[in-house]
Amino acid sequence: MGRKKPGKPRRPRSSIPRQYTLQELQPPGDAYEEWYKVKPGMEPMVNDTGLGSEAADVMNRLARLGPWYDHTVPKAALLLDTVIDTGQLPVIQGGDADEATMIPVNEVAAARTGMNAAAVRESLHNLHAHGAFLVVPDKEHGVPLIRFVAKRPEHPGEAWSFLGDPGMAVASVCMPTEIWDELPLDVAGAVAFLRSYDAQLEEADPVVYGTHIGVNGTEHARELFAAARASRFVDYKGCEACPAGHLCTRTDENNE
Repeated sequence: MGRKKPGKPRRPRSSIPRQYTLQELQPPGDAYEEWYKVKPGMEPMVNDTGLGSEAADVMNRLARLGPWYDHTVPKAALLLDTVIDTGQLPVIQGGDADEATMIPVNEVAAARTGMNAAAVRESLHNLHAHGAFLVVPDKEHGVPLIRFVAKRPEHPGEAWSFLGDPGMAVASVCMPTEIWDELPLDVAGAVAFLRSYDAQLEEADPVVYGTHIGVNGTEHARELFAAARASRFVDYKGCEACPAGHLCTRTDENNE
């Protein structure tokens, strides 16, 4: 056993688990095979005649996206940014592109006082960078699709779980999909975080959540937790057929 050196206090161990970046968690899919290093402080280009319009568009997007992705931007973020431009967010469950639900961006903005298109864009990218959803390129239709994550890995090398996956209706971590339609995006993200901990019979720590991308510290995390719990979704159960304590994504309509 080692001895403590006199006069040199032992450093306390941090109680906050390490938060891995999106790149470190290795999201699946072609959209996460290419990553772009963005120099901090990179400015958008203005009338740069040395680049074609397509290349200049990519560089300008990377300049904007860099800070939101810790200056390492996946190709998926570029695809997400272009689909936000269309004003419609195609959301899928279970990997079926033909059953995509189109969510208008302006409705997302209107759901929260003071929210505008720029704020919606930033919130979506922050949720993406945190791993709340991934981007799935649809090769048949040529449209990037959004697929919400039921549980992201805690450590690199672990599997990602998605809403709508086979067996998710009886899995330990689920979420009602209505949160993304009815709540502000940052509150919906807090609901997802709280439910994932509740399903594992663990208490969510605002200190940990405060370190996540898009959350401005512990006090902001507590505010988001309060707003999430004030909604009906943290304890929401879809039907009586669920096992005791199960957090279910099913609704009464699914069981008729």
